[in-house]
Amino acid sequence: MPIHSLSCSTTASGLHDVDLITKSLEWLCDKKDIVYLEKSTSFFGSPITLIKVKLTRSQSRLTFSRLGGDLLNLLINEKNERLDDENRLHFRLSQNELVKGKIVLGNNNEDIIKMVAKIEVYPGEKPQDVLLKLLNESLERCSRRGWLDSPPSTII
Repeated sequence: MPIHSLSCSTTASGLHDVDLITKSLEWLCDKKDIVYLEKSTSFFGSPITLIKVKLTRSQSRLTFSRLGGDLLNLLINEKNERLDDENRLHFRLSQNELVKGKIVLGNNNEDIIKMVAKIEVYPGEKPQDVLLKLLNESLERCSRRGWLDSPPSTII
């Protein structure tokens, strides 16, 4: 599958449940102990936690297939708008919905998890074609595992 890596990042204020967000990301990626936490302070001095995940190629492939049919089809339709000049696919998931076990795109009015996938493109290949191949293979894997209509049934 044509992907180098997938990274996820979000922030949590002092009001957020960092453990719940961590477990949600582990559930999304289907791997324990992959979340990196960094304590910091906001501009005004309140405590925040920076939450990051960096996935390898094989872990990225599994996570993409866990996104579900609706989200993968949306990414296929919007691939040209979401792919940058450095062959990275950008999208954002709703942090609030993920802690409920739902994988949906986030909007500007809520806490989000920023997702960036580095696509593996070789000379002579078109990045949009490679991205379409990645998304279609993920959709196929998603279908084989029965995740088209609902995410995996692992409980957070």
